[in-house]
Amino acid sequence: MDVRKMRQFGWRTVQIENRASKALFPMAWGFLPLAFSWIMWFTGVSSEFIPWFGATSMFLMLIGGLAGVSSRVGTLNASKVGVALVSICFGVMVWALVAQGTVGVLFGLLYSSVSIYLLVKALDFIFKDAGYVFEMDWDVKEKLPVDALNDWDIKTTRFSQTCMATKRFNGNQFVQIYGAVDGNSVFLRFDLFGCQSREEFKNLNFGIEWPEFKLGDTTQEE
Repeated sequence: MDVRKMRQFGWRTVQIENRASKALFPMAWGFLPLAFSWIMWFTGVSSEFIPWFGATSMFLMLIGGLAGVSSRVGTLNASKVGVALVSICFGVMVWALVAQGTVGVLFGLLYSSVSIYLLVKALDFIFKDAGYVFEMDWDVKEKLPVDALNDWDIKTTRFSQTCMATKRFNGNQFVQIYGAVDGNSVFLRFDLFGCQSREEFKNLNFGIEWPEFKLGDTTQEE
């Protein structure tokens, strides 16, 4: 499918806000307490504060990660993004176990370092996405034309600002359809995540009968 053809069928390009700075700011501060934790572990100075510094690092990383995934609807459906964010969440718990003496400090340091690496890779994946998001005018009373969607996972035919239908190409690449409201205007959005080039976009088989995908008399229920 070519972008120009989608426009012929009534779809318009949507500009996605880049929230990289909102994610990177807390993460930049999150590196400092972890670095101090490593230094204290190597030198043995003030080692009793290591769990506190480690937990602070994970908390700041979690804030940055949440800011990053909130930039797009459904980013947590990508395997590497979900794994990275869950790892950071467990990182806070790991440092609680370190403080109780259940696990060693070295384990906490290594776990936190690996989790941060996974998070950085996940956010890099998000922000390098080509941002192929399109929308068309819609009516909240209209049902999703499921007959025009081949091999899609239909969540609901009713208008919703959460995922209505999705099609997965691999663990980190999928397309979803969801509703959006801007003031008194209502839209249906087509959002492809995990695509990083126009050539890749053209080669994907979306399984959509584009001429039939429009406001109509679809009456299928959920």
